[in-house]
Amino acid sequence: MLKYLIMGATTLLSGIILFGMTWIAVAIYSTRLGGYENFSAAMSAIGYFPIFISIILVLTGISFFVMSFNKYLVNEKTTVD
Repeated sequence: MLKYLIMGATTLLSGIILFGMTWIAVAIYSTRLGGYENFSAAMSAIGYFPIFISIILVLTGISFFVMSFNKYLVNEKTTVD
């Protein structure tokens, strides 16, 4: 149960950090292109791959949290009965 909780926290935090760093990089690069109106051009130049990976990491982290919570509920139910 604890290993799923740790893996969930790690993957969720990694996904959030990757997502944030990608948006920061796009914002900085868009200012180099001439302002924030070129945000989509900067996003295309940097690429969408880090965004997809971060979404996958966040969803994996949430699924690990759900598995940990389910195992906790099963353990509580067996100890109560």
